[in-house]
Amino acid sequence: MVSWQTRTAKLLGRLTVRQALKHDLSVDDMRNQIRRMERFFPGVPDDVHIELEPGLAHCDAEWLTPVSGATERVVLHLPGGAFMTRFKRAERLLLARLCRDAQARGRLVFYRLAPENPYPAGLNDCLEAYHQLLERGVAPEHIFVSGMSAGGCLALALMLSLRDHCMPLPGGAVLMSPAADFTDEPDQGSRVDNAKRDALLSLEQGDEIRRLYLGGRTELKTHPHVSPVLGDFTGLPPLFFQVSNTEILLDDSRRCAERARAAGVSAEVDIWDRMPHGWQALSFTPESGRAIARLADFIRERCP
Repeated sequence: MVSWQTRTAKLLGRLTVRQALKHDLSVDDMRNQIRRMERFFPGVPDDVHIELEPGLAHCDAEWLTPVSGATERVVLHLPGGAFMTRFKRAERLLLARLCRDAQARGRLVFYRLAPENPYPAGLNDCLEAYHQLLERGVAPEHIFVSGMSAGGCLALALMLSLRDHCMPLPGGAVLMSPAADFTDEPDQGSRVDNAKRDALLSLEQGDEIRRLYLGGRTELKTHPHVSPVLGDFTGLPPLFFQVSNTEILLDDSRRCAERARAAGVSAEVDIWDRMPHGWQALSFTPESGRAIARLADFIRERCP
């Protein structure tokens, strides 16, 4: 049974975010609309300390540390937002709750956004943030990469890039509805089956999002660091995907997990019933708390 809180959030999502994605809004208009929506998200809980640390060359980042219970675990979180915008307050709160449950510190990376900084600028920021953790003495097996939607795509691309450059890999990754297929062939699978059921996402502006993120170089859409679903997952750490059965991105998680398992990598897909895209960030819903608890369980189990 879907809670009334989540049903309400789905209705609001259809009337706001989904409608915005179906219209030809400018990037500035979309960012302004999200800033207005963000006012309704609460701040970080009092038992999680937040510290701005602009230690990266081209973007800001924050440390989130639970007042009690933090261990050597570090969650490197990459927010979503179609590569062009972000729900800053919502993802900060999401990471705070995840770190509290997982007894971990959190590193929230506000990587550069398109179209001002097209691919690979954002991915390079994520790589720099990971390298910085290693330089500061964090053991790679204590690092867990986390990403939602576009951030999930970047999380997968980050690990593929680290593997390709023979760098130490993190202990695992939690991936919330990653947008892992930029080819976006809308003729089959969940992109068709869930086109009307998805309460938040729409494919109407897909071509424009791809063009802006890639700086017009649409020939890159099949590159594994852009479409990780086409990549070779050999050697990657354990992966935990979380997605709803009504999302157009459902098959992105399923296909990535299939490729991972074919390459001998542990990969689990946690499929939820009738949740809106990004429900983990909706702190006022009971399903959000349960979803975050499952993500935290995975992190603690992989790094006792």
